[in-house]
Amino acid sequence: MPDEKTYADMVGDRHRRSLGQYFTPPAVASFMRDWVLASGISSLYDPAFGLGAFFPAEMQAVDFSASEVDATAIDFHKKNNTKRKVRIYNEDYLLSWGRKHANIVCNPPYKRFQNFQNRAIVSVLFEKHLGKKLPGHTNTASAFLLKSLSELDGRGRLAYIMPFEFLNTGYGSLVKEELIKNSSLAAVIKLDCEKDVFPDVTTSVCILLYEAAVRHETVDFHSIQKIDNLGGFQSLKPANRVSVSQLKPGEKWGNFFKGSRLAINLKQTVPLYFYGRFSRGIATGANEFFVLSPSKAKSLGLGKNDCRPCITKSAQIQAPFFGRDNLRQMFDGDEQVLLFSANGNASPAAREYIQHGQQQGFHERFLTRHRTPWYKTEERSPAPLLLGVFSRGGYKIIWNESDALNLTCYHGFQPNMFGEKYLRHLFLYLLSATGREVAAFSMRTYGNSLDKFEPNDINNVPVPSPDHFEKISTNDIDYAIREIRDDVKNMGAFGHFFDKMEDSTTSPQETYSTSRFSLQLTT
Repeated sequence: MPDEKTYADMVGDRHRRSLGQYFTPPAVASFMRDWVLASGISSLYDPAFGLGAFFPAEMQAVDFSASEVDATAIDFHKKNNTKRKVRIYNEDYLLSWGRKHANIVCNPPYKRFQNFQNRAIVSVLFEKHLGKKLPGHTNTASAFLLKSLSELDGRGRLAYIMPFEFLNTGYGSLVKEELIKNSSLAAVIKLDCEKDVFPDVTTSVCILLYEAAVRHETVDFHSIQKIDNLGGFQSLKPANRVSVSQLKPGEKWGNFFKGSRLAINLKQTVPLYFYGRFSRGIATGANEFFVLSPSKAKSLGLGKNDCRPCITKSAQIQAPFFGRDNLRQMFDGDEQVLLFSANGNASPAAREYIQHGQQQGFHERFLTRHRTPWYKTEERSPAPLLLGVFSRGGYKIIWNESDALNLTCYHGFQPNMFGEKYLRHLFLYLLSATGREVAAFSMRTYGNSLDKFEPNDINNVPVPSPDHFEKISTNDIDYAIREIRDDVKNMGAFGHFFDKMEDSTTSPQETYSTSRFSLQLTT
């Protein structure tokens, strides 16, 4: 394979990013190519040739063909590969229809579909040829995979590298539906060593193995910790083997890679939205303008009616409780804890600041230009519970006892009439080991072990029912809160409250695939 570094230095990072180019390591490419060719059919097609990672230069018997939109990459490969000629179509794969293939192997370009220059034409072609409408938040990799699945002739195999996030997102439903439609999905392999494999990507990756000529009753989910462990397919041990009937396109598949199981009696739970809802924090569209420190606001002559206290960064809260004293300390430290919010009758100083913002072009930002007036921020009330959007090694859940609003670094929970009574119960549950294990399923995993919650993800998490909460005495709740205030590491003060939710029944009436630990409904 040609020297990747030489090519990268030649074209520059901007060129590679514009085309979503990421090099496939030899160990990964060999594994995928060997698995596909084990179909017994000696032909191979690569829809995104790049520098030819999957090209078997030494395998003269393999009939190889490929597509590649980047003429620079094609020329570079031809100049550096003299062992064997290769048939490469210089074309945009998503615009080229009409061919069929027995075996397909691919590391597709990865970028948001919104940034794809031919997306309007591609969308029309997908509806014409496949009768499918691509979701607005999909990516080019998903579009490549959907097209490739439609081009298999039914005799061979397909191996694809995909961003792991599609397994847990809404736009991934269409892809997952196609993967299981014919029961041909054999395995999904998550590369937990993604920084060793793809050091430049910002999302975790996985490998899909699809066997068009075979009908599988189960799908193997593998988790690879080291690239050296990616040997032959037969040597891999799945973390989970899941029945195809349990794989629902609209549900999250991400945590089938976990081998551990926690059985929860769902008769004792309700969705979190039974008690209220988390919603995203305030999106300003221009934090440079809207987020201020006390000294900055004072220098501008802005008064209390022009600004509101606000948590603007995740790092501003480190402990599970955030109160007025914490907020006051942030004010005293002159941190950026004010949100410019002149939503009513703006003071003369506020009007002057708004005019300054317009001179700086803040009114032309994507969000601000769609607001009337542009400087009007979203109307919110302080949320009593805050949930960190991004996390590594466990999410943040905060009891907010201050009058501070929050930006998008946190989701804010607003209780309904039921939730008002059980706010402290919910807080303790989400803080507990059991709650964290159940909620962890709904996280979306990105590169470098970065997890993310979307509001709808957490709102659907199973939480204890009112009947279960009623079994916990008020005195016990008070005691647990006091213990945690005194020592945030003292989880033993309340963890046992939710132990009885676990159910060791071995013959569940129904097993829910929407769980990291296979939530079980027992009779």
